[in-house]
Amino acid sequence: MTDTPPPCDIPHTTRQEEDECEQRRLAAHEEGELRRREDTMREQEWHDRLQAAEQPAERLDRTVTVGPIGIFFTNVNRAMNLRAHSHTGAVTVVYDTVGRHGYPSFADTNTALERRIHELTRAVFKDATNEDIADRLFAHLDGYTAPEWKSWGGHYRLRALHLDVIGVRDQIGHDTGTTRYTVARPHHTEIPA
Repeated sequence: MTDTPPPCDIPHTTRQEEDECEQRRLAAHEEGELRRREDTMREQEWHDRLQAAEQPAERLDRTVTVGPIGIFFTNVNRAMNLRAHSHTGAVTVVYDTVGRHGYPSFADTNTALERRIHELTRAVFKDATNEDIADRLFAHLDGYTAPEWKSWGGHYRLRALHLDVIGVRDQIGHDTGTTRYTVARPHHTEIPA
């Protein structure tokens, strides 16, 4: 509440006029105070609604998914006694959004991600199952930031990597379907702010 306004400085001819003027002055002051409080309450209510809209009561996972990015890779799968063989496939990367905006998905940023994935799949994966390859790709991309990404900003963290291996009928016994290998953080993993 604000201070009481100063008394009226207009001269009054009678004590009754002076009292009536004082009552009107105080009533007007109280009405103004009431309006200010109502305005403040409305402002606070509006602010609270905006905050509630920006921060939902339940925690929602927000992600940015990039891909599929086409790849070609070769592996020697000693665990299954398979000689060197090659596959076409695709990599899809999922980033958690941990701020107002997450991974900046643009032509130059996605080209940089594709280039990095191609660098990682260029050499033969020795003694590696498809699961091992997915693990290695995840490990190499976790925390990776291309120079092209920095100017866009964003707050994100690698959540998952999907390696889709496209099969072809061959002497090893592959079929013609696509098999997805996924490496992912559990949904309950706490994301650092």
